[in-house]
Amino acid sequence: MFRSATATTALLWMAVVSSQICGQDQPGSTSISTRLSFEVLIAPGTTGVDAQRWGPVFQELGEAARFRQPLLDDRPEVSETTRGRTRYVKVIGELRPNGTIAFPGHTFTLRDTRRLGEWIRELKTYGAQGSPDGRPGFGLTASQLEEVLRALEAPVITELAGLSIVEALQKFGLPESLSVRLSVAAKERLARLSEGVVAPQDLRGLSRGTALAIVLSRARLGFRPRRTPSGSLELEVLPLEQATGLWPVGWPLDRPPNQVVPKYVDVAVFDLKDKPLAELLDETRKATGIRILIDVQRIADADLSLDDVKVTQRPRRMTWSGILDRGSFPDLMPELLQDEAGEGFVWVTTRTIAQMNDRNKQREARSKASGK
Repeated sequence: MFRSATATTALLWMAVVSSQICGQDQPGSTSISTRLSFEVLIAPGTTGVDAQRWGPVFQELGEAARFRQPLLDDRPEVSETTRGRTRYVKVIGELRPNGTIAFPGHTFTLRDTRRLGEWIRELKTYGAQGSPDGRPGFGLTASQLEEVLRALEAPVITELAGLSIVEALQKFGLPESLSVRLSVAAKERLARLSEGVVAPQDLRGLSRGTALAIVLSRARLGFRPRRTPSGSLELEVLPLEQATGLWPVGWPLDRPPNQVVPKYVDVAVFDLKDKPLAELLDETRKATGIRILIDVQRIADADLSLDDVKVTQRPRRMTWSGILDRGSFPDLMPELLQDEAGEGFVWVTTRTIAQMNDRNKQREARSKASGK
């Protein structure tokens, strides 16, 4: 199972990769206020002139900085505490002999006033963790990522097939602490779609995370966990072509295939002539019991049809996984994946270099996280 690996390994893997429909257009609107305090430790060899030059820079940016000698346990850090609706962020940096000020993850010269101002605005908006944009693990801490994973590994229990995308989103049963927020572009896309665009297949029993990615893909949308300025969590829905680092449809296996879906790697004799791939998929389902899901939208966008793909194979002993891979080549590929709860399934999608590269990166991240 996905959770059979240690929680730390699972979270590291995800960090490398990268029930409510809210109407907000901007992430996490909140009434929480933030107060910043800056302390700058004067490193040995630094002159008082350097500190005097930096004072007006902070004043120009609306902040005051206290320059002082370091105490025994002092070190640069950014921390925060919250009392009521006010967040207090304490920022400790170090003034170095070359005149630069170093904060955790940030170093500024006297010429970097604009960049320092941007960072200050980021701290006021998001607190000590800063903006989640562009950070590994979706910009979440390990505990936040664990909270998201717990919500997304739970199974879908409601039939979604045939529902509109918006209707399907309301049936996932996500906790109130993890709301779904549609971006402006996502809402515009869903408004343009005809009522005929619906959740494509029965996803009951599949984990919420993988099922949500599949449902949204029908509208060429995806999602990613996001930390709001107030520190709460949400799932942000975005067009696939406008965002990177979105939650994937399934994850590479964390165990050998014969431990996850043993019958899928059983050997059988195949003697096929122009058998439609759709029929072969049905036979595979019946023979192995594995769930097979179809990337409906991407396959349609590629102007392909499972019925038009014919599979021919002279008599030969092969695994079920092998015959599907051979029969779908070169335009399609059956990916053997697992959902967030560790249940194996096959995801039939288009075969592109970009898609294969994404999966390879996920596998490399998994190997690195597990030490293999």
